[in-house]
Amino acid sequence: MDLDGVTVHYLHTGRTTLPDAPPAFERRRPFVLLHAAGSNAGMWRRQLDGLGATHDAVALDQPGHGRSPGVEGPGSIEHMAELVRRFRRALGPCKPILVGRSMGGAVALVTAAREPEAIAGLVLVCTAARFDGLAGAIAISRDVSRGRLPQQFTTETFSPSTGLDLMKEAWMEQVKTDPRVRLGDLLACQAFDGVPLLGRVRVPTLVVGGADDQVTPPERSRELAAGIAGARLEILPQAGHQAPLEQHERFAGLLVEFAEGIG
Repeated sequence: MDLDGVTVHYLHTGRTTLPDAPPAFERRRPFVLLHAAGSNAGMWRRQLDGLGATHDAVALDQPGHGRSPGVEGPGSIEHMAELVRRFRRALGPCKPILVGRSMGGAVALVTAAREPEAIAGLVLVCTAARFDGLAGAIAISRDVSRGRLPQQFTTETFSPSTGLDLMKEAWMEQVKTDPRVRLGDLLACQAFDGVPLLGRVRVPTLVVGGADDQVTPPERSRELAAGIAGARLEILPQAGHQAPLEQHERFAGLLVEFAEGIG
């Protein structure tokens, strides 16, 4: 899809469409899924499969991520949110539920605060209003982007209960985004401060955390839920920072339940 000169790739459930033609949504509450730093739409494949029987869902590759062209990301959370705004408008007259994990949660939060009338609901997953403690990850990412270190395939984003098969699935998606783009994402997250936005969210909100998340611990999810009026909080056991993958069936069930509750 072309968004005012910016080409983006996306995955979706539902009927096949022609290039530059938005999906033909047949249900009234489509989901728009927003990926984490250095990630891409492919990390939502299990959610697309799980939701496909009952709901329409679209997963977007931000520029430079996955199959969207470029070797540079948007550069800031606010710029990513602007691209989501364009993408949402290109989808036609629908009010989607935004679902964002980690960096994608920050993007979704900005979008909900800016245009509450344009979305039906908000799902913030393994994310935070402020991303603390990124200095170490940024230093490693900078060395990887300069060729001083190989790509890092580590386990700190997973629960100790998560099997190697799911870890490999995440690592295979990781290599589809240039390390320079991941570095830019981390810097964008470090610069983000969403605390002032929490009181401006006026849409139904579900906050989901992983009980074993070491990147955005459950305390960050509780802070989000406490700061957003009427937000519901769910902490998934045996799940880390990759909760939608690690507990994909339970997570898909939460999304469907949330959407049905909105009506």
